[in-house]
Parts: sequence; C-alpha cells; structure tokens
Amino acid sequence: MDHAHAPSPHGDASHGSHGAAHHHGGGLSYFAVFMILLVVTVAEVGVAYLPMHSGLKIFTFIAMALYKAVMVAYYFMHLKFESKVMWLVASAPLFLGVLITVGTYPDSEKGTTPFKNGVLRPWSPPADSAPVEAGQPKH
Repeated sequence: MDHAHAPSPHGDASHGSHGAAHHHGGGLSYFAVFMILLVVTVAEVGVAYLPMHSGLKIFTFIAMALYKAVMVAYYFMHLKFESKVMWLVASAPLFLGVLITVGTYPDSEKGTTPFKNGVLRPWSPPADSAPVEAGQPKH
C-alpha cells in the first residue's frame, strides 16, 4: 500500500468537522500576511500626511481598515476554511458597528465649534436663511 492511500495514523476524526476542506496547503504564510498588514499600516500613516480632501481620506482609511480586518479574519481566524454561514456570523459585529456609528453621528456634532458657540442644531440651516412667510417683506 502506498502512502497516498494509507489510512491516517490519527484516524478520520483528526480532520474534525471541516473534513477535506480543512487543507492547510497553498495560500499565504503567516509571515506573508503579516508583511501585507505591515505594508498597509505604513500606507495608512502615509495617507494621513497626504494633502487630500478629508472625505476621500476617510474613505481611504475605512477601505484599508476593512481590507486588514478581512485579511486577519481570513488567515488568522481561519475563516478561509469555513462556510458562508460562518462568514455571516463573523461579519455581524461589523454591521452592528456601522449601525451604532451612523445612529450616534448627530451626537458627535455636539463637540463642534458651532455647538460651542451656542448653535444647538449645527446640522440645520442658519436662522438668516429661514424661509419668508407669505405676505412678509424680504429684508
């Protein structure tokens, strides 16, 4: 009997619930993943010093952070061996984080300069641009 068809010395249970899909061959090594994450982190620091529009900078930071999060989940949390359902379970906290961030954004405006100057609703149009009622003269 050749080694390719010999039974595993650990028995079939050594593969756990992953079965044949839990194959560790191929893909990137942990060191390669570490180097990719290091390069992306250094790039983030570089982007922080670039003279670019703040909206584009924020979008770039979010994209880079999501890329790094997926790399960590895929390689270090071994999600590359899991089913799509496990990806859904693992990504649920990300959805919750986005929901909390969007939901609390109006409260974050309270630390801005307009609020400190007495404007209680900095996201509302200024009082001088309020619509004029019918029959009232414009000044």
